[in-house]
Amino acid sequence: MGNRSIYYLLVILLVVVSVAGRVGNLDAFSPSNDEGAYLMWAWLVHSGHPLYTETVSVSAPLFIVFLDWSFDLAGVSLVTGRALVLGFLCLALLSLAWIGELQSQRWAGLAAAVIFSLAPLSFALSRMAMGEMPAVALATGSLALALAYRRGGQRRWLALSGLAFGLSSLVKTLSLALVLPVIWLILARHWSSPARPGKILADLAVWGLAGLLPVCIVLLVYDPTRLYDQAVAFRFEVRRAFPWRLADHSLRLSDFVQQHWGILGLALTGVALLVVRACWETLVWLGLWLAGGFLTVWFHSPLFWQHLIILLPPLALLAGLGFAETAALMRERRWAWGGLGLAGGLLFILALPGVLLANQTAQSVSFGREAEAIAFLEQITYPTDQVISDNLLLPFMAGRQTPPPLGDLAQVAIDSGRQTSQRLIAISGAYPVQAVANWALRLPYLEEYMDWVESNYLVRRAWDDYHVIYFGRRVLADQIPHHLEARLGEGIELLGYDAQRGRQVGGGGPVSLGVAARTVDVTLYWRTATPVKDDLTVFVQLLDPAGRLVTQHDGQPLHGYLPTSSWSPGDLIPDPHRLPLPDDLPPGRYRLIAGMYALETQERLPVRTAQGAADYVLLTEIEMGD
Repeated sequence: MGNRSIYYLLVILLVVVSVAGRVGNLDAFSPSNDEGAYLMWAWLVHSGHPLYTETVSVSAPLFIVFLDWSFDLAGVSLVTGRALVLGFLCLALLSLAWIGELQSQRWAGLAAAVIFSLAPLSFALSRMAMGEMPAVALATGSLALALAYRRGGQRRWLALSGLAFGLSSLVKTLSLALVLPVIWLILARHWSSPARPGKILADLAVWGLAGLLPVCIVLLVYDPTRLYDQAVAFRFEVRRAFPWRLADHSLRLSDFVQQHWGILGLALTGVALLVVRACWETLVWLGLWLAGGFLTVWFHSPLFWQHLIILLPPLALLAGLGFAETAALMRERRWAWGGLGLAGGLLFILALPGVLLANQTAQSVSFGREAEAIAFLEQITYPTDQVISDNLLLPFMAGRQTPPPLGDLAQVAIDSGRQTSQRLIAISGAYPVQAVANWALRLPYLEEYMDWVESNYLVRRAWDDYHVIYFGRRVLADQIPHHLEARLGEGIELLGYDAQRGRQVGGGGPVSLGVAARTVDVTLYWRTATPVKDDLTVFVQLLDPAGRLVTQHDGQPLHGYLPTSSWSPGDLIPDPHRLPLPDDLPPGRYRLIAGMYALETQERLPVRTAQGAADYVLLTEIEMGD
């Protein structure tokens, strides 16, 4: 087996090991609002709400499109989104290895791929459904394709490079500085040619037009005005709200250096050894790539930790070249310079335990109260209900969508004025928002909205003063879908009901429920004229044509969180119940009834309706069958 075959096998092994080392705990909750926002937007688009026209998003469209396609293939889930990003990690590793081969430095490319895979920032972002890793992977692939063009002169590589660059820009506009090394590679290709101006301009046109192609397609697919307002104009508003601050940027870069000091040390060694061996061409394009990335993050405002990943591919390549050049110098017995390379390698090895610990910490993150909150949202809402939260991963993992025009509740959106109390109040009024989760400590900045929430939701479940879920949306009498007039006991009234399974199935007459339905979701609407002393239990039952019990749900009102003894006279209480249906339910006309009883005695409250007295209320009749 030749060296080339061994190299390819090692690259494939690296990719497999890198993915295998990351697949554990892929369904763990992440505190990142960005991850939840991407997933929620993609799910809304997947559900039929077009991007930018119905689904408001401040992101470029392509990563959302990738997520939507992934949901088509593997289902809507957090693991699906993160598996997609793992695929882009593979692209980044293969691109780095290919760059090494194109530079006739295979082992440098392999080392660069290993270093990139181990870098804590790369490790963390490769396990999160966010756009940074896909954007960097596509940008690295673009540069590899440009180097293939530089070596052979074939414009198809240049066109593919431009296309990859355009796709990267439509994921995240972090890699625009890649223009610098690509332009230099085109100039270097033709610098000695007598007809260089024409060839340079032609090749620049090929690369530029290929890069503009996906942008033009996006402008045809999406409403350009709304796309510009949400994904472009918003960035200028954010920059005004968060002006550039030296202290903030220095702190971010300092954190990056502390996490990656071994890689930085080896990369500096690589620079020195490339100078010693007069590898000026490699130094120029790598230097332009790194310098452009540094200027991008330095002047980016606000700067967040994930943006710094654009520095890692050129740093990994410099570090990999440091390994390769050290080996070459040692073979040539140039001990002094080889010793410098060994010193850089020693720095990397000394930093390795900290790197592995950071990666293990990122992978072993465990659920805390978020698991309780997710289960709680699943309990108190139906899948058709919508939830507003300042961490969108919470409702996403609970299987609940946000209103499509919500966007997200990032701090930058609040401070820039994109998210206001008045806007959230209007959205909450227009959509069936049955719960509000104040979880990431950003909603309190919208004081007027939180005052509205406190007034319009009956129950709050608090984990502490800062993590609270509000539910039990107040309704008005004219908002009840199907009105009733029934009095239970001394002063409790059943004013109406709703029955649905993903869609409304209750109505004025008998309704039809297909055999595919496996639950009936019923909401009762109660009111009391006088205080209730006892905690009464509500029952909802489905009876077959012979009057036999088919299925039922018993419980205190509002999932047990609003017992009758806590009711305030005059309040209208929405009370949801879910009835599971048997798999072998035969066709026929079934009756849906409800009532109350005292748990201790099992005695039902007497019921008075216009039809007479009984111990239950007939809500409706349901036709079961096709």
